[in-house]
Amino acid sequence: MVKKLWWSSSLGLLLLILAGSALPAAAQVRPADFHLLNRLAGTWIMKTRRGAVIENWSRLNDSTWLGKTWRVIGPDTTLQQSVELARQGADIFFIPIYAGSTTPTPIRLRLRVLKAIGFVGEDLQQDFPQKVTYRFKDEDHLEARVVGKRDGTVEEYIFSFRKE
Repeated sequence: MVKKLWWSSSLGLLLLILAGSALPAAAQVRPADFHLLNRLAGTWIMKTRRGAVIENWSRLNDSTWLGKTWRVIGPDTTLQQSVELARQGADIFFIPIYAGSTTPTPIRLRLRVLKAIGFVGEDLQQDFPQKVTYRFKDEDHLEARVVGKRDGTVEEYIFSFRKE
């Protein structure tokens, strides 16, 4: 009769439990959670000393949100960027298109996290932006962070919006 070591089966069971608990952490974005982006709907404004930054979001269809960011200084309003949040297959992408950009292919930041409190999109192979984070502080306050590299320097922009 062969005696089985008690720790070998316990160790195997422990490894299976740990591997199983790590799986949900890797799958933080599910296409079924696309509805969590509904909180973006409407107009968000950040007032500055010189004017304002306005972001307007609307849902185009079941798989696409469209956003536009405007800079307002006095009577002048300038489009800064247009953004698509698009569900494509099992992924959701944040796709900014900067005004005056000559980039032939748009930047596509894949959402890594999508929760009720916000989302994170990133592509660390890009220069700028590499990462965007949108976080809802409450129903009327939204913080957007944009991080990336330009000319060898890391830049970070923080926008504190209030819903209009």
